[in-house]
Amino acid sequence: MPRTLIAQTNEVDEADLAMIDLMAQLDLDNNLLANSVGLLFGDLDQFHPDLLSALSSRLPFDLIGINSSLSSGPSQKEDYYLLNLMVLTSDDLNIMAALSEDIGQAGLDSIDALYRDLASRMTGRPKLILMFGSRQSGNFRAGRAVSRLDAISGGTPIFGCLSGDFDSIDSKGFLVHNGQKYMDRFAIVMIDGPIKPKFSIFRVPENKRLKHKAIITSCSGNLIKEINGLPALDYLSGLGFIIDQKVGFSATIPMIVENHQADFWSPMVLVSRTDCNYVVCSQDVEVNSTLGLGGLDETDVLKSAGELADELKWEQFGFCLIHSCQARHLSLGLDYLGEIERMRSSLSDLLPYTLSYTGGEICPCPDKRNKLTNSYHSMSLSCLRF
Repeated sequence: MPRTLIAQTNEVDEADLAMIDLMAQLDLDNNLLANSVGLLFGDLDQFHPDLLSALSSRLPFDLIGINSSLSSGPSQKEDYYLLNLMVLTSDDLNIMAALSEDIGQAGLDSIDALYRDLASRMTGRPKLILMFGSRQSGNFRAGRAVSRLDAISGGTPIFGCLSGDFDSIDSKGFLVHNGQKYMDRFAIVMIDGPIKPKFSIFRVPENKRLKHKAIITSCSGNLIKEINGLPALDYLSGLGFIIDQKVGFSATIPMIVENHQADFWSPMVLVSRTDCNYVVCSQDVEVNSTLGLGGLDETDVLKSAGELADELKWEQFGFCLIHSCQARHLSLGLDYLGEIERMRSSLSDLLPYTLSYTGGEICPCPDKRNKLTNSYHSMSLSCLRF
């Protein structure tokens, strides 16, 4: 079984103290195995440049980081405002990580090039791919990037996320790779060896999908131009949506998109309006797709968190990543620690997991024929463990 090392610190203002704290917890001299990768999750302000530089120079493996509005894991610390460093290390697994070229300049061809480069250095076909990106690199290419990686990898399971913060328009989210911050790239980790990854995903509950439905009659990529033959903005205004020139729409109201082949439905978030009064959404849509409304509230969030926690507490695993959409975090309102507390209270401090709030989730999901398909999600709770 692979080994997971977890180190946490609340020394966010003192990079030297944070470094000492993290390295002492990791104890690499006694715990590090042959092949490793580090994953770093924390708030925007916790990614101090001096700390990132020091970690990169001290850690003898790739370090990938994602900023999260809140991140947690097994801890003896009372503080929830923690920087979480997770190290996957193994003698049996082949683990390789790399960073893509600038997506804005090189386009999605850089995803293909990244996969080919890593695959050429592996002894076998990967059993699992981890994929991480910034909100800028993912806005709004994440679905397309996942599809490209799915195609070139032959359907290898892909799990990951985008960086998360609460500003959907002027996101300052970034990706970290080996001490440097990037706002325009993806990083992937390819893992080969004796593992059987298991996935769980919780989306907008079926009973919260409202009967009201419409047809997307004109669109381009992630821009919805017309709904039921009406300008998209006019149609949504008629439903009572409050539309602000900058902020746009509530991040906690899911829109349910179902393609015309009815193989797959996906919650998405309406992000903003354009100068042409098109509606910008969190992922690509197709003409003739069905568009409906959904609901997500504190009860739904805590119920799904409890169901996942109940699954995990009976399992044995050496590595576990949990990603919860920041829209779920917002839905908790005053009980903003409720999901994290539900996990901490249910799972042993000995189980190696990290829960982070993210700006978009990547996880295999069953379609209506129960076939797992690599997909990009909004407003979901996703989990990988092995």
